[in-house]
Amino acid sequence: MPITISGFHHAGFLVTDVERAAEFYEKVLGLLLLPRPDLGFPGRWYDLGNGHQLHLMSVTQMPGHADPPRHDRHIALNVPNVQETERKLREMNIAISYGSGRAGNPQLFIRDPDGNAIELRPGA
Repeated sequence: MPITISGFHHAGFLVTDVERAAEFYEKVLGLLLLPRPDLGFPGRWYDLGNGHQLHLMSVTQMPGHADPPRHDRHIALNVPNVQETERKLREMNIAISYGSGRAGNPQLFIRDPDGNAIELRPGA
């Protein structure tokens, strides 16, 4: 039985020049900047409306993918129960990495068959 997805939260993109990227996202797409905590690396967060966000994360060069997957290009999906989701993923032998959100909420990170990172987080 597949896990349950209850919604979309944010997408994250890697960028090699935060200021150049910010000019594009703010001036071309007109996105509004959101507050971003100090995560130990440069980046920007943008409001996509309806609680959805775009997170830009700075890297010196574009990698194939990063380990752990929580610092990589990814989509973030809400799940109704993180523990139940983790149980189901383990039953399917899916490799899991762990993170902690701004409020200390648990995060699960998995990869699709091509290595794209997917964050699973609590939410409706």
